[in-house]
Amino acid sequence: MNTSILPAAGLLSLSALLVLGGCARTDITLPASVTTALESAFNRGDIQACADLYADDAEIIAEDAPAVRGRAAIERFFNEQVAREISFDTESALSIVSGDVAIEQGTYRVRNVARGVDVEYGDYLNVWRKTNGQWKAYRSMYNVTMSPNTAVSVISDPEPEERVL
Repeated sequence: MNTSILPAAGLLSLSALLVLGGCARTDITLPASVTTALESAFNRGDIQACADLYADDAEIIAEDAPAVRGRAAIERFFNEQVAREISFDTESALSIVSGDVAIEQGTYRVRNVARGVDVEYGDYLNVWRKTNGQWKAYRSMYNVTMSPNTAVSVISDPEPEERVL
């Protein structure tokens, strides 16, 4: 069985439940202070504030990397990602709240500030959970649409050395 589609299928099911659940009441969305909190903390260089946005049992799921599980691992993840030379921008396109659970979808962009160029962009999906009155990211998935090209250098094989037998 291909288990790589299970998280996506689960999130799609959650999305459908949230959409259907939202039909019974007025539209409720996440506050902008929640949807922009990671961007703000990242751009301030505040690693701890980035990690604090996540629940203790949270996961960050990327397309080509192992999942980052738990707050300690998430803090290490941001310690490796946050740098003053880059900026992080998000644009939330959709957020739906149903009780203490919310889903948010949008796009992100990473910019090399010194060079003034985008170095990565893509799409993200966050599942939020309200704990003790605060929204905490429970699952974050992102899909890279564009990232830096890796330069590959092909050097022709030098003349083979003479072998003396």
